[in-house]
Amino acid sequence: MKIITFVLLLLTFLFPVKAVIADPPPKFWIKNMEGKRFNSKKHKSAFVVSFFFVNCVPCIKEIPVLHKFMSTNYPDVPLLFIDPIKEDSKNDIKKFSRKLKVPLSYFYKDSFGSISKKFFKGKMAFPTIIGIRGNEYLFRFNGIDKTKLDKIKSLL
Repeated sequence: MKIITFVLLLLTFLFPVKAVIADPPPKFWIKNMEGKRFNSKKHKSAFVVSFFFVNCVPCIKEIPVLHKFMSTNYPDVPLLFIDPIKEDSKNDIKKFSRKLKVPLSYFYKDSFGSISKKFFKGKMAFPTIIGIRGNEYLFRFNGIDKTKLDKIKSLL
């Protein structure tokens, strides 16, 4: 018994385990394109944020897929498509919504990029899909595929 304890202590000193403390998701509020406000601080259950811009080819392919997936599997989980690109106007986003046949109520304009800056340290990547519940990240993906959709199912 003493030998096992000694070996475990020795391994602990030789291979220390570092605690990984991730920053909690940032708090924010934003209004959708129809004027309805979303406040992450007051939202305790899960929600999904997807950062996009109107000329992003992967976004054009993935937004309808993500919308259908969430609407079918998690209709009560808020889904926010947030556009942080200054050049994209509200009119551009309205046209984008119609083109993709995704209701305008899911789209948000981060006019000054203040929300996206809280989520990206440095360069932004599109699309970025983030799942949040309370003070924890559930997932963060750049783009989606079948494997990532299955992972989202297991985490929401």
